[in-house]
Amino acid sequence: MRPCRARVARPLLPVATAALTAAPPAEAGKARDYLNAPKNTWASFLNFGWSYSLSPPRGGAEHGVSGVDTDVTSQSLILARMLDIGGRTGAVSVIMPRAGIESGAGAVRASNDGLGDVGFGAEVNLFGAPALTREEMRTWTPESFASVHFVATTPTGAYDADSPVNVGTNGWSLSSTLNYSYTPDAGVTWLEGYVTVTAFTDNDDAPSTAEPLSKDPLFQFEVHASRNLTPDLWLSADGYYTAGGETRLDGVGQDNAADTLRLGAGLGYRVGSLGQTLFNADRVVDTPGSLPKGWALRLTWACAS
Repeated sequence: MRPCRARVARPLLPVATAALTAAPPAEAGKARDYLNAPKNTWASFLNFGWSYSLSPPRGGAEHGVSGVDTDVTSQSLILARMLDIGGRTGAVSVIMPRAGIESGAGAVRASNDGLGDVGFGAEVNLFGAPALTREEMRTWTPESFASVHFVATTPTGAYDADSPVNVGTNGWSLSSTLNYSYTPDAGVTWLEGYVTVTAFTDNDDAPSTAEPLSKDPLFQFEVHASRNLTPDLWLSADGYYTAGGETRLDGVGQDNAADTLRLGAGLGYRVGSLGQTLFNADRVVDTPGSLPKGWALRLTWACAS
């Protein structure tokens, strides 16, 4: 792989850390997650994440238990190949995650660490992001665009049915995302909306259940507003709403469907010819009292060659 180039835009690829279903909150995207990039190039992303959540106690308040707290540290490597699909930018990618989880209430703690569920992605532009060479992109003016994205995760992550927390989910998932990204000033400002739906297969090896553990589809809606402060630095304001995803034990819903609003902020900075670094932070600002509250930090290093 050749050294990363300074003026290469990020590709049509979500760079958020691969989702770990066992580790709330749901992984979020970022502003400018789906910008155009030259065809027939490689893009790579190294992601780091930290999150904390506190779930209200269920039946433990009378014993002085304030809630169940969960700390998650995660990393992932994403490799993507940019393609020309009928004159439109597209990409295929592989997502290789790892995570460490620690959760508990009071003195009762449980932890797990290991490889997560490997994912495979495919995406294609619908309009506004033509497949261009590196030379053509130097004179191309960014414009509003939309694209569709699919990510399938495989049950390859570390999973132990006897463990109360797991990095792997012991199941498959399929996420589909539609983004619309609007720029009124040739890429200085971006106003963006992403809609993602994720479906899950059952966990056939869940402990203490007569039937497989199932999970309803999860819906996530994102809005991002970002603006360049300099040609190499931009800031963003971000909003996320998540709904659905209730789990069912022996066919009985667990009253844990998401209904959560999070707000955050981020920045991106191009480091000469080495690539880009991106930082995002968000926290829960509104959710029912029965659902977890917390915050998340994400750091990404991205480059293309």
